[in-house]
Amino acid sequence: MENPLKLPGLIAAALVLAFGVGFGAARAADAEVVATWTGGIHVLPGTATRSGYIEEIPFEDETPEQWSRRITQDVVKPGVKVPAVIYAHGCTGPVAAGTWAIPFNDFGFAFFAPDSFRRPGRVSLCYTSGGDSLGKYIMRQEEIRFALEQIKKLSWIDKDRIVLAGKSEGGAAVSDYGGDGFIAHIIMAYDCRHLGGGPMAPSGVAVLNLVGANDPREQLCSISRDVGGSDSHYISDQAHSFAGAPQAVAFVARFLKACCGYQPKDATASLDSEATARKLFEELGGLATMDSTFKAEEALAKGDEKGHAFWLKVHAIALKLSGG
Repeated sequence: MENPLKLPGLIAAALVLAFGVGFGAARAADAEVVATWTGGIHVLPGTATRSGYIEEIPFEDETPEQWSRRITQDVVKPGVKVPAVIYAHGCTGPVAAGTWAIPFNDFGFAFFAPDSFRRPGRVSLCYTSGGDSLGKYIMRQEEIRFALEQIKKLSWIDKDRIVLAGKSEGGAAVSDYGGDGFIAHIIMAYDCRHLGGGPMAPSGVAVLNLVGANDPREQLCSISRDVGGSDSHYISDQAHSFAGAPQAVAFVARFLKACCGYQPKDATASLDSEATARKLFEELGGLATMDSTFKAEEALAKGDEKGHAFWLKVHAIALKLSGG
């Protein structure tokens, strides 16, 4: 990603500080900012819905207030408190951002991704730098603040467990954000270079930074804090885009356990490894070893160490049954 601030150090630092603590916050939310929210992605986990299934809830020619009332009355399970993530997309837009909705929903988080490209002419700003870039990053801060205001109005959101995440240009927006309201920040495919190498998150906010090991443009941010499992990691065999990569998902799961109260369910607690392996072998024959390996990797990606160990045991038994 391009360097968004090609300005002398003191000027750049002052502008970054302004972005982080609310530059332009006094501006009333205009139609463009509202459109980024109403035109974005809004997906609820099955743990939060009356149906028990993951549900995407688009706007239906409604105001934000009307939409909030509808999903609260008709979609959300009574009595729940749901953690949430606001996701700032990169230059591939919100469709690619939706890939992250699945793992976050699996972790029990509601997923909200404002669509920055709803602003007229916004796409053409994506790869700009210098002076043009300043307006772009002010826009991204406005979008984050407005989305945060909207989800805080939802009675069923757990206000103490709201996470800010973003990738590439969105990762830069997250690294710039110094305001309150989030328990954790996740910066993906960005290296905090214009901030002197570190993020603007308040000292009590946990920060995770993920970068593809084969990304030719980005390095890791300097995460000099130990709160909530804060850390930075390279994603093996991945370049700038690594949405859905098992290692990336596993790092996010581990981080959410440390910072944000995520507790993976042990789906294998009532299962017997020997009986499970024999059943798999009866159904799949030699493919039982491949299936159990896949399930072990899937459990690991969700941060489920017990499930991972269980399926590795099933794999070993299935391997013996197949004569391996």
